[in-house]
Amino acid sequence: MNPITYVVAHTLKVCSCCVRISAALLVASLCGWTTSAAAWSDHTLCTWYALDAQPELAGQQVVAEPLSQFLQIESHTLPAFLDQEENWARTHLPEYAPRPDPLRFHAGTGANLQRAFLLALRVNALMPMPLFRQLRPGASVAAARQLDWHQLTILPDGSGLKNNSFETLAAGEHISAVDVIATAANEPDYGMDLGLWEDNGTEQGRQAGFGPQPFGNPRFIDSAQAPFHMGFYHEAGIVYRSAPFLKHTYPQARIHLYLQLAHFAFAHGHPYWGYRFTGWAMHYAQDLTQPYHTRVLPGVGVMRMLWINVLDLAGMHGAKRDAVNLVANRHTVVESYQLSRMVGAIRSGQRNDALLQALRDARADDGLKGFKMTDLLAPVTLQSSNAADALDGQLERSFPAPYTSNPDTVLSDADELAMVSIAQSWSKTEDVKLAQLVALQLRQFGVVSRSVVRAALNKDANAGSL
Repeated sequence: MNPITYVVAHTLKVCSCCVRISAALLVASLCGWTTSAAAWSDHTLCTWYALDAQPELAGQQVVAEPLSQFLQIESHTLPAFLDQEENWARTHLPEYAPRPDPLRFHAGTGANLQRAFLLALRVNALMPMPLFRQLRPGASVAAARQLDWHQLTILPDGSGLKNNSFETLAAGEHISAVDVIATAANEPDYGMDLGLWEDNGTEQGRQAGFGPQPFGNPRFIDSAQAPFHMGFYHEAGIVYRSAPFLKHTYPQARIHLYLQLAHFAFAHGHPYWGYRFTGWAMHYAQDLTQPYHTRVLPGVGVMRMLWINVLDLAGMHGAKRDAVNLVANRHTVVESYQLSRMVGAIRSGQRNDALLQALRDARADDGLKGFKMTDLLAPVTLQSSNAADALDGQLERSFPAPYTSNPDTVLSDADELAMVSIAQSWSKTEDVKLAQLVALQLRQFGVVSRSVVRAALNKDANAGSL
């Protein structure tokens, strides 16, 4: 073999090896996410601003209806509907894990009916599902109507809930459609998608039929929701060949299921649940406007990813560890920055803050009038995927090195709450640039949110078109 031929053959052999082993970095990076993998902090707060001026919801009031009542009334019509939805998922979603037949919903009575329904949806059957609403910033309620966050979630630490206030609702009480949707838009982060994989150590996980957790660390309870809330649709082909598990994600299945449930509820005279299911569907669509939910390693190119694996195989593990930790930190930083800036603007009466304005900006709404499933793949997830590298780089420039450039950093709650002041004190110019990039994604958040509402209210909407 002549020297040139040898070099080419050897290079191809190395590249082939890199393709096979690059999964190691992807597994490591995704297993590094041990938190709940929230996309935007406080979906409810963002959704209020996105929907407050939506004409389809103006003045709409509904009567709160317990889930048990909805299920009692519709227990004989829901089985066929859920079977139809299951058939849709099996037909249209190639990576979908079919629902085991024993989980099929059957008519029943009492508390078992709610459990049977949640098991059929394959969400965590321990979710309490009370009637409630999240209170808007500055609102107060009598002590007797206050609802403790422990009554809303199965999360032991109340992540994402402890700083908010909640009000219990009585059956038959009136509530605005906007408040129903906005409150429900945060519910999937309360534990609905936890404990559902067979290696999560739960009985439901062993019975749900989803198989082993495709990525994230199954030893950490909060990590289990990541494959339901993230969608990696625009990675390089070499990435999918080396890590086919990246395709085992479920936001499309969740969005379609909850939108169809919303149609069902509206058609059968249950507007409260129509809007609550709309909020559930909206959550997953909103998640896909977050760049860290649509790209595996923002800021890390494919060739660098493969090279890091080569180093890792050679026993030099530092580069892999650093890449994983940096992405995890920046993911945390951008969510903390978004929330702290929004809360600060609301408290100080700055309604024209760039992030709040972006959520209300409806100029691009016509682009998603119909909200078909294809809209999730293009343009929504394509836009957020394309925005990932720029946002990742700007976070590095907008914050001191310990927050986004030091892989040894573990951010504390105090650090997270101070993100806006940290960015502004570091560089006002870079903070403005960061706000522009975050606002760009929140503009998408608002567009997608309003589109989901239109799809839910349009009984003829073909939300399942692929």
